[in-house]
Amino acid sequence: MKKFLLSTATMLLAATAVLAQPQQPAAQAGPKPKSQKEVDALQKVQQATNPEERIKAIDNVLESFADTEYKPILLQMAVESARQANDYPKVLVYGDRALQVDPKSYTAMLAMASATVQNTKEFDLDKDEKLAKVQKYANGAIEELKNAQSPNPQITAPQWDQEKKQLTAEAYADLGAVGILQKKYDVAINNYKSAADLYPNPVILVRMANAYNEAKQPDNAIAAADKVLAQADAPPQVKQFAQQEKARAEKAKTPAK
Repeated sequence: MKKFLLSTATMLLAATAVLAQPQQPAAQAGPKPKSQKEVDALQKVQQATNPEERIKAIDNVLESFADTEYKPILLQMAVESARQANDYPKVLVYGDRALQVDPKSYTAMLAMASATVQNTKEFDLDKDEKLAKVQKYANGAIEELKNAQSPNPQITAPQWDQEKKQLTAEAYADLGAVGILQKKYDVAINNYKSAADLYPNPVILVRMANAYNEAKQPDNAIAAADKVLAQADAPPQVKQFAQQEKARAEKAKTPAK
């Protein structure tokens, strides 16, 4: 199944909006470049056309301008870029650096939680340690998002409220995945329910159907799968998984001959 990545594009757009106006008036709040060379380096970050190129440009700014006021923004952009590139080690590296600069960075916490749980297998020797980190990051993001302020004044209050719901749902979905790996299916179901209540994304619903099947609750699995199949805009691959979970549940309900 494709990874479940709710967009943190709002934060990324906010960051690039700042970089797009590097020469701010002195009285204006927010980070400011200290030289034309820093402006040029920041613009290369903005002009990057792919995650790898963006990370390289970000590294250049951080290495060349150690005192840059854009460090928190750049590190969050690096985390998201590494995530887009499916580079798990770099997500952790930049995530750690982002949290050192801003311990309340829910974007870093979310990226690290998702990347870690997606790269944890049932028989990993360090599975328990990795899942404990996922729980720490996901729960931390949920807590920080409760009172998080919009990173961009151009985002309306309703838009920001919806974005926070989606991001919080991602954290709950990661906790649901932890429950599956721990074979604590009641925990998984409760977390997927919390996620779906905030954001009924078809991927969340498919995972919920899977959790119900693992918990031997075929009727609930069918109900969750049907919600996906009823969504006209659900991706075909996700609908295929929903159909598989539904078939599995129906088979479980059929008396053995």
